[in-house]
Amino acid sequence: MLGTMNSKVNTFEIPPAVLVRTLREAQRAVAVAGRLDRPVLLLTEPGAQAWHGPAYLLEMMRGAGAAMALIDCGRDAGTAMLALRLGWRHLHLQGTPDIVARVAAMASACGTRFHAGLPQALDLAAAWPVDEALEAWLAAHRPN
Repeated sequence: MLGTMNSKVNTFEIPPAVLVRTLREAQRAVAVAGRLDRPVLLLTEPGAQAWHGPAYLLEMMRGAGAAMALIDCGRDAGTAMLALRLGWRHLHLQGTPDIVARVAAMASACGTRFHAGLPQALDLAAAWPVDEALEAWLAAHRPN
């Protein structure tokens, strides 16, 4: 399941987010979340869409076994549209309100969840020891 709607406040509830830069980090996050039987949202590093591209990042997330991943497209609407065509299911874009609204509408038409803001995320590059930091992060963000 990609997430659930909370009808009381009409907000999309997402699992705890983890910022990953590499396949190894993504695999570690998925493994720890799986061991704890907890969902996790993997988030791409800011700027990664520019140097890796959305296709590589999507394959990295698939290779890690991620059930849920969010691409941060920065201010690049072209990259966001490519990410939609490639099949990304969670997308974030910054920019002028008219561009953001157009991309959000396209995302909705594709069945992709547009995230107006990025969730707070654990940065695995700064977390040590990684497994302990991940376990604490996932435990601290249990749904009600």
